[in-house]
Amino acid sequence: MDKARLYENGDVGPVVFAHQIDDEPWWRRQKTPLICAFCMTPVVSQRTTVGRAPRGALFRLAKDQTHGEICPLNPTEVLQKIAHGSQGVAVIEGDELHLVLPGDLGQIGTPTSVTETGPAAPGDRFGVNISTVRPLLPPLINSAVVIARFLQRYDYDADVVAQFKVRRPGETRAVGWGEFCHGPGPGDQARLYARLTGGRKPGHPVAVYGRITAVEKDRRNRKVLRLADGPGFTVRIRSDHNTLLEPLKAGVFVLAVGHWKVWTPPRGRPELQMYAEEHWQLAHWTYDDASGRSGPPACPPPLSLAQRTLRQARKTAAAPKPAPRSVPSSSPKPHPSGPSTSVASPPVTLPPLPPAAPPPAVPEQPTLPPGPDTAPVVPAPPAHPPLSPRPPASPQRPADPPRRRTRRGWWPFGRRH
Repeated sequence: MDKARLYENGDVGPVVFAHQIDDEPWWRRQKTPLICAFCMTPVVSQRTTVGRAPRGALFRLAKDQTHGEICPLNPTEVLQKIAHGSQGVAVIEGDELHLVLPGDLGQIGTPTSVTETGPAAPGDRFGVNISTVRPLLPPLINSAVVIARFLQRYDYDADVVAQFKVRRPGETRAVGWGEFCHGPGPGDQARLYARLTGGRKPGHPVAVYGRITAVEKDRRNRKVLRLADGPGFTVRIRSDHNTLLEPLKAGVFVLAVGHWKVWTPPRGRPELQMYAEEHWQLAHWTYDDASGRSGPPACPPPLSLAQRTLRQARKTAAAPKPAPRSVPSSSPKPHPSGPSTSVASPPVTLPPLPPAAPPPAVPEQPTLPPGPDTAPVVPAPPAHPPLSPRPPASPQRPADPPRRRTRRGWWPFGRRH
C-alpha cells in the first residue's frame, strides 16, 4: 500500500504516504500506530530494500491481519459482484478481476443491465448495486463503467487499481488496467498519445476516462466534447450524429470506448480524438468530489433507423469501388493491318459439261424400183432436230491498243480532202 492513516488514542488521524518513510518522519520515529487507509486493520511501514529483490518503501499488513470486509482492498466480495453481472467478460483469477477485451469494436456484444456503483444502499457495504438503466449497455461496457466508478470512489488508489487487469485478444497473460482505460489524469492520456504516434498501437478498443471541460462547435456547427488537454495536444470526442453528444454537458465524467486516433490539423495543436458511432460508446455520470457521491450512469439514446440508413449510405459511398471486369465483345475483332499470313484457298474448278447426246438413228427405208403405180418415198424428218455440239470456249481476245493519231491525220483547218 502507498498510504495509511495515523491512529492515536482511538482517534483516526491524517493520511501519511509511503514516499515519506525513507526520510524517517516523526510518526515513524515515535512508532505511532498505523491503520489501513480504508479500514481499521493495523499496518506497518517498511523502508526501501536493496539487494537481490529491491523494493520501494510501502505499508503492509501487520502480522496475522487481513483487510476488513468493507475494505476495497479485500477483493473477495466486490470482485464477485462485478464478475456476476458481466456475463462472462470479467473473470476472477485469485485476488484479481480480469476483463477480457475483444479484438474489434463490433465484437463487444449485446446490451445488458448496468451494475450501479453509486451511493451504498441499505445492506450493501460497497455501493455496488445491480440496476437497470435505459438504454442498456453491452456487458463489456457495463463492467468497465462499474470498475471506473469503483476506482473513482477510492481516488484511483494504486493498490485498488492493481486488483483489476485486462486480457488482450489472443493472450492469456493479463496486463494492467491502464492498458485499456486511460485516465483520469493527463499523464494517462499522454501515454495513449505516445502509443498511437510512435509506439505499439493497441490491437483492441481502448477507453479514455475523464471530465468534460467544454462543449464546442466545429465548422459544420456540430457538437464537440473537449476533455482535459494533454501535454502538447487536445482531447476531443466527435460524432456525425448530434443525438449521441447532446445529453453530455460540461462537468460530467465520461467513459469513451472505441478506436482512438491522432489527427493533426493544418493549423493548431494535434488532437487525440474518437468518433462515436453507437450510443453505448459514451457512458457518463456526475460525481461530487466533496461528498464522494455520484449519480447513476447513463448513455445517449440509440440511433434511429433513419440515422443508421444514412450512416450505411455514407459508408457505401466512401468504400472503394472494384475495378470493372472485362466482358468479351460479341462484335468481330478487326483484322491486323499487316500482311496476312493465312494461306489463300485454291480456286474452285468447275467440272466440264458432258457432250451432247448424238441424234437417234433412223432406219433406212428400202428403195423400191419405180413403177407405174408407186410414188417415190420421201424419208420422214427426225422427231427432234439434232443439237449441234457446243463449240469450245475460245480465249478472250485482248483489246486492241488505242489508235494513235498521227500528224498526217490532223489538220487545223478541218479535214483534208
